[in-house]
Amino acid sequence: MEKASEIAQEDTLQKNRTLKNGVFFPKKSSYFFMLLSFFIVFLSYVLPTPHGLSHEGQIMIGILMMAAILWITEPMPLAVTSLLIMILQPLLGVMPAGDVFASFGNKAVFFLIGAFILAAAIEKHGLHRRIALRFLRFFENRPKVFTLGIMTACAFLSFVMPEHGVAALFLPIIASILIATKVVPRQSNFGKISMLCIAYGCSIGSLGTLVGGARNPLTIGILADMTHPINVTFFDWCLYSMPVVFITLPLVWLVLIFAFPIELKDFSEAKKEINRQVTSEGKIKIHEVIVLGILILTICLWIVFSSYQYFGLAAIAILSGVLLFFSGCITWGDVEQRVPWGIILLYGGAITLGIGIQTTGAGAWLADLIFNMVGNNLYVVILIMILFTILLTNVMSNIGAVAILLPIGIAVAEKTGFSPLLSSMIIALCGGLAFMLVIGTPGNAITYSAGYFSTRDLFKAGVIANAICIGIVFCVAIFYWIGVLHLEVV
Repeated sequence: MEKASEIAQEDTLQKNRTLKNGVFFPKKSSYFFMLLSFFIVFLSYVLPTPHGLSHEGQIMIGILMMAAILWITEPMPLAVTSLLIMILQPLLGVMPAGDVFASFGNKAVFFLIGAFILAAAIEKHGLHRRIALRFLRFFENRPKVFTLGIMTACAFLSFVMPEHGVAALFLPIIASILIATKVVPRQSNFGKISMLCIAYGCSIGSLGTLVGGARNPLTIGILADMTHPINVTFFDWCLYSMPVVFITLPLVWLVLIFAFPIELKDFSEAKKEINRQVTSEGKIKIHEVIVLGILILTICLWIVFSSYQYFGLAAIAILSGVLLFFSGCITWGDVEQRVPWGIILLYGGAITLGIGIQTTGAGAWLADLIFNMVGNNLYVVILIMILFTILLTNVMSNIGAVAILLPIGIAVAEKTGFSPLLSSMIIALCGGLAFMLVIGTPGNAITYSAGYFSTRDLFKAGVIANAICIGIVFCVAIFYWIGVLHLEVV
């Protein structure tokens, strides 16, 4: 997973660095964006505050703008920006240091750590590869059906491990199959669709459970830390998100099929390659059985006992990690190598940003500005949230986009009189629907590195896919979340 994160960010990092005497230095544009972001924070500190906004709230808006610039342009690692968010708040007198760093002890942080340890064990013993290959055998008869199998397999595996890890797993598997079928990179539509199905399948699947993307536990962490806490269980999240997953998956696949008509007729070599890889896996090993058993146990406990009157999500996730150590399936060296600690730092900074915006009143002030522009019609507000989130998540880190918009969305919900849970689900799920640009998700960057599709191909399919997703989320929000589940009720 750590390697996957490195691949996902390498293109962006290279754009922001120059090589001199064997050493990478930031480009001039990177210095410009860093200075611009710090200057905005400085202005927020020295300028008089507008009516209705506290000085601390104005500083938090400055820090929010700084984070947005640095997370979009990435002149420094995303995790470093998160550390800046944390240290600037006590330095500028927004919140006491103890309160800021206490936010990093949020239960959702430990859920994320436990989930990453579980995913590291799955990756170490190749259990995910065995599951993926077995699943693909059900779709090996025709090229079109096979691409649907890729997307479905990626989505389902993203229910139990982070999406970037799934993308990194499927890339070599699918690449070997494409090589066996002798397709030409960037010329074969079958090659384009196969790789895009990995990227899009991982993104869509990451919406389904709290494990797929770090933005999901970030959302429940911020909701749980509100003045009036809202606790979301593992089962609750699945109940809210799965309709979006199961509607979006086939429709986005159809977009790819119509955008890139498959030219491949003979699929016999692909079937041989899949069968060869399945055979090479051999019999299932004892450690794979143990990891699978712990995975199933963990999911069952999350579904039944994740509410806060029982164990809670974090305790169950950490328990699964402890069981993996006791069983000998994983060592601390494996954890150090495979757990993306930078994501956890990014997550911690995002939580402190959200809490700071809420507690200083900056979110409520921004919500008032939004109302002055769009009014307080519930349906218009929902549509604006969907559009803003999808546009922002396509040009920056998913978790960064959600971290910026969540506190504003929660404040908007409170101003309009509906539950922050509704706005949070809209922003969290739309934050995973980055289909247009390479930098949108790790899955996009990882699959693009294989060379089978161009940025133009990605944008062509992504624009249509995102337009459809806007309609899907809007309809689910109106007819399911509001009409059936009544999530708008405070």
